[in-house]
Amino acid sequence: MTPEENHSAVGPTAPVEISGGDLEEAFRRRDAYVASLDASLKEREDLIAQRMRSTNASGISKISKIYALVDELGAAAKDFVACKNGCAACCHMNVTISAIEAKHIETATGKARAALSQSRTHDLAEFSGKPCPFLKDSSCSIYDVRPFACRNHVSFDITNYWCQPERSHQKVLPKVKFNGAEEAFFSVSGTATHGIFGDIRDFFPSHPVKT
Repeated sequence: MTPEENHSAVGPTAPVEISGGDLEEAFRRRDAYVASLDASLKEREDLIAQRMRSTNASGISKISKIYALVDELGAAAKDFVACKNGCAACCHMNVTISAIEAKHIETATGKARAALSQSRTHDLAEFSGKPCPFLKDSSCSIYDVRPFACRNHVSFDITNYWCQPERSHQKVLPKVKFNGAEEAFFSVSGTATHGIFGDIRDFFPSHPVKT
């Protein structure tokens, strides 16, 4: 059963056709990561949405708990991904965040967010090659409060070759879809802010970038 068929399971997304077999190692590493996950961590991911629904807490508090779980899942992937300090390739693409995350970033940084009255969508290539407004010296300046999308994004390839903006839309790399965490995140974001989403640049359009 694929994750799309089971919204409370941790598992890899359905494979895509690989041209020339150049991503075979990435798929192997993805599968090895899934197999390595501790059963208790999988169970907590499986139940996080249910737990958040029954928790009496603010939206920010719930989002923080979801972040903590996703960070655990990310830490468990460190031996299987190309991601490392100094690589900012994924900071040069669309970064969709929720209004509650924008508020969280505003509180942490003191930088005023734009108040969106409705969600904004963008073509996948719209911000390709354009750095995130919070990227400084090839590092995330809001790492502790970085959005769910950033925490949930990794590359199981050996290098960041396919992550580079000029190539990032040429291949679909294998991913792991954490359905429990995603359900919890979208449920909390929708309840807390009427489901308003946009690119991080929509919420913070006027802050200069220093790279």
